[in-house]
Amino acid sequence: MKLFNFRKFLKEISRKNAIILLIISLGLVYMLFDQKGLIQRLHLAGEKASLENRIELLRKENKSMQAEILKLQTSDKEIERIAREKYFMHRNGEEVIKVEPK
Repeated sequence: MKLFNFRKFLKEISRKNAIILLIISLGLVYMLFDQKGLIQRLHLAGEKASLENRIELLRKENKSMQAEILKLQTSDKEIERIAREKYFMHRNGEEVIKVEPK
């Protein structure tokens, strides 16, 4: 099996074909690696998909927070529950028993 001889290849192609091949090669390089090229476009498409997923997650989080705000605006029991769980508040006369995990 013979190895590809680049010099022989260059001698065999005509000047016109060499120029056409060079132009096509430069065009392909430009299309792939330019700022608006294929590689940049693929990178930006991936980034766009990632940002759209993040937006969807933030919208869901926003909806749950809006629901919690509505509950807190309409229910005193919900406010009391939050105060007891997060801030360890208690009513007058209640005994607080702290249980520490082992």
